[in-house]
Amino acid sequence: MPVIFQVNSPNKPNNHSTLTLMKSIFRFLLPALFLLSGTLNAQNPSSVTIKAVVVDTANATVPFASVLLLNPKDSTLLKFMTTDSKGEFVFKNVKNIPYLLKISYISYFPLLKYLPESSEAVTDLGQIKIKPITQELMEVVVRTAKAPLHIRGDTIEYDASTFKVPPGSTVEDLLRRLPGIDVDAAGNIKAQGKDVKRLYVDGKSFFGSDPKAATKNLGAETISKVQVFNEKSEQSKLTGVDDGKREKAMNLELKEEFKKGSFGKLTAAAGNIGRWAGRGNYNRFNEKQQLSFIAYGNNINQTGVNWEDYGEFKGQNTFNGNDNGDFGFSSGGDFVVYADGGGTPFNNFDGRGFTKNKGAGANYNFDNKKTKFNASYFYNDTRLNLDQFGFRQTFLKDSSFYNTDTTRQLNFRGAHNFSTRLQTDLDSNNILIVKADTRLGQTNSSNQQSQFFSGASNQLTRSLLINNGSNANSYRVATTAIFRHRFKKKGRSFAWSGGYNNSNTNGTDNLFNLNQFFRATTFTEQVRQLNLNNNQTTQWKSSALFTEPLSKKWFLEGFYNFSHTNNIVDRQVRNPELAEKRVDALSVYYDNQIIYNRLGSSIRYSHDGLNASIGLAGQQIQINGKYSTAKNESLLAPALKRTFNNWTPNANLSYEFPNNSWFNTNYSYDVREPQFNDLQPVPNVNNPAFRILGNPNLSPERAHNFNINYGFWNPSSFFSGGINLDNKFYDSQIVYNQQIEILDSIGVRTTTRPDNAKGGRSSEINFWSNIPIVKNKFTFSLSGGINFSQTPSFVNDVRNDTRNKGYSANLGINLTPSEKLILGVNGRLNFTDITYSIQEQQNQQIQNHSVNGSAKWQFAKLSFLESNLDYSVYRNARFGFNQSIPIWNASIRRLLGKSNRVEVRFAAFDILNRRVSISQSGSQNYISRSVASTLARYFMLSISYNVRGYETKLKKNNNFF
Repeated sequence: MPVIFQVNSPNKPNNHSTLTLMKSIFRFLLPALFLLSGTLNAQNPSSVTIKAVVVDTANATVPFASVLLLNPKDSTLLKFMTTDSKGEFVFKNVKNIPYLLKISYISYFPLLKYLPESSEAVTDLGQIKIKPITQELMEVVVRTAKAPLHIRGDTIEYDASTFKVPPGSTVEDLLRRLPGIDVDAAGNIKAQGKDVKRLYVDGKSFFGSDPKAATKNLGAETISKVQVFNEKSEQSKLTGVDDGKREKAMNLELKEEFKKGSFGKLTAAAGNIGRWAGRGNYNRFNEKQQLSFIAYGNNINQTGVNWEDYGEFKGQNTFNGNDNGDFGFSSGGDFVVYADGGGTPFNNFDGRGFTKNKGAGANYNFDNKKTKFNASYFYNDTRLNLDQFGFRQTFLKDSSFYNTDTTRQLNFRGAHNFSTRLQTDLDSNNILIVKADTRLGQTNSSNQQSQFFSGASNQLTRSLLINNGSNANSYRVATTAIFRHRFKKKGRSFAWSGGYNNSNTNGTDNLFNLNQFFRATTFTEQVRQLNLNNNQTTQWKSSALFTEPLSKKWFLEGFYNFSHTNNIVDRQVRNPELAEKRVDALSVYYDNQIIYNRLGSSIRYSHDGLNASIGLAGQQIQINGKYSTAKNESLLAPALKRTFNNWTPNANLSYEFPNNSWFNTNYSYDVREPQFNDLQPVPNVNNPAFRILGNPNLSPERAHNFNINYGFWNPSSFFSGGINLDNKFYDSQIVYNQQIEILDSIGVRTTTRPDNAKGGRSSEINFWSNIPIVKNKFTFSLSGGINFSQTPSFVNDVRNDTRNKGYSANLGINLTPSEKLILGVNGRLNFTDITYSIQEQQNQQIQNHSVNGSAKWQFAKLSFLESNLDYSVYRNARFGFNQSIPIWNASIRRLLGKSNRVEVRFAAFDILNRRVSISQSGSQNYISRSVASTLARYFMLSISYNVRGYETKLKKNNNFF
């Protein structure tokens, strides 16, 4: 018979003596039970099955309760599972050794049972009752063994206290310790193989939708639990009907002592060769309100750049794809703006060169029963100083030519960002949501380039000197309002959304080009050009959705999407040497309007984890464009009027299995209209060697998309894994054809023009797994993938099919031999094969590999040593390029002062002085490689102050064991 320990309600408020007596009895009996079980070992089976049914005091079954098998000696977790929908659990074929069984469930008091070694193959514990937590029971202070995680439905909840990180660690450091969660070097988070798109702190938004704001600024010591769950789509929340769409989201639950009062951390650092850095955050929370401030500044290449910043600098001034106001089975008319004509930036602040950075912001949340309000403001800027050397080979059907490129850039990007969201429950059936985002940006850049061109024989043919400068101011406003009404009939609902978006960029480009040609005689051409740019996009959009239940499991959905987008590109080109006389051949005023209508319907089945739907929509895209030299001047060509009508089918199937695994598959037919910069019939010749032409006859891009995803999670072993397959087949693809010609006045000139091409495809298969060898001590992760793409294009009217094949494998090992030592090893292999149909001898095999090892060691009571070594290899067999770069960083730190609030750290970066930035790529009919200098060896001394201080050891607790 198992020995059972159940905590009962005390008869008297003072129960200290009772607790002491129970602990004494337990400590006396436990060794005796071990001894008794040892004498019976010879006749007992080697493995057993343990099962039971969990019920409450009213004999009602308790589904999805957490059930743990612990080691009685030290309470370490051995096995873990949850009860099924009937409250039953079965541990099959576990070792026949003594266990401590723990059962816990929200709002119920944890229960402990000691299970000695069994003489039977099956241990049936029958019904096990757990008691609801009453006020009387809450007065009993009992600390029981903690479960590292709980699973409640689709939510995985990690107990942060069971995953050790050194004092002073950030939330990002903590997440790297959690099984099933991966954090890359840039801080991007994956959970169970899927990107975490949203992060909350105590269920509330924290600095918009950028998870890094929380993971890099909050300390690990503030976190009680980390919850990972599948967040339903906005449409599903509005209608109450599960549409099968999910996004991975994460919630950081604060410890109780941090939910009231203030906490934060300030850090200041200085180093040799003028290096400096500072960072701080301050938070003040209570039950209804959260107020947070963060700030940083440095010249050590910590830019804090997110996707929105990169898009702003690239000229993609607005990508309002996350407003959640488009209903239906796919988005209805995204608001995409290329304010500079879609040009690619010189640099995207990705670690190359040297940067100076600063930023600061505030976040506020208010939450009561009927109203939720969030507002955040953030400013950041980056100044980049870059020196880079590039090599490029361009090949035609029977020949090739080369160019080398030495670049020096000085770039600045700054932006003010403000976002707010208000949700109010008008009554029990009506909800109103209003959201707004505003961004004010400024960019300026100086670009000096020296390019040298040579022919197939490597003989120098010409040089091009470029000295360009540009500056621009921009703003963006994106607003959305959503209204939802639920009818009395369950499942019947109506939702409406409306939005207004506006974007404007106003700037100048000051261009200077000097062409020199080396043939029998030397010829020189000089070009000076001043571009005045004023680009604006305005969009009105609206959507409606109605759902009608056909039964408890079947639903009919109907939706309508509308948007009207007006894009204006005004580029006036002046000649500074001729009193800024306008250059009519290069000036353009382009007015483009896109009217989008979509009407569709789908039928959905949703029941018990199975969600399936099939639908069809009729889509119409109207494009009206006209262009002239300037506003209000006569048109240069007849107005462009194009109408595209399409049927877009959609089907999806998803199922969540009872054994913590899931499967989903989806098919869609996507139609995307051409971007207006591709339709402009006026050349862009900022660089005379590379001319860009638009194509007013361009048709939309049409593609079949098909994907399959499968994943699983074993709560007993913590083993998780999954596989994803994505395929895209194009009926019509927008490609960029090239015409390469040799002109006496320019030399080699490449003219790029978008066209429609039949064929083309892309396929990608990825897998991931996380395998704990010893839970919380030794974890092994393995992931990888294969991708393939085929892109047709034409070079001098000759079809070229560029095929890219990529292979990658990632291996990670996390080892925690003790609480004072944490070790990690991560390796990545990446192979890219690029083949061309016009010159097979130019096929490329590019390799980028890396391995990283890290160690964190508490070598004294308040002292810590941390070190990591990153070794990267870059290879290209075609050109005999082979370079290895080892980067070694190390630091030592110590906690000081009252409550260990002060931290002093000495750090050495790139000790071997080998850091350099290398990139390799290939596309269409060229391959390129660039090498840039960046921040190398330096040393820094930093001092940090923590408002709350750190705990360096666990306090003694009053356990029963």
